[in-house]
Amino acid sequence: MSFDTTFDTNRYKMIFAPFTGIDNHRHCVTFGAAFLGDKKLESFIWLFEKFLEAMGSHRPICIITDQDPTMKVAIQKVFDTSTHRLCMWHIMKKVF
Repeated sequence: MSFDTTFDTNRYKMIFAPFTGIDNHRHCVTFGAAFLGDKKLESFIWLFEKFLEAMGSHRPICIITDQDPTMKVAIQKVFDTSTHRLCMWHIMKKVF
């Protein structure tokens, strides 16, 4: 599953946070999305807990994110059995 919060370019300065993954037929699926007012630890924890409720407590096997350190802590707390990886696009964007 991919979780990306870099879409903060809308007119209200809200952070758009989609949960995107693949289904059993290998098609891209948006599992959920949210608008956040900030990138604080409490906001990420709340969002991840609500996502788990909506998904019947099924944690993702792998979650791919940008290099946000606050998000990393929230993932460790809520998605404790999921593997966390960093998005190569975000890494390469900082390199070049």
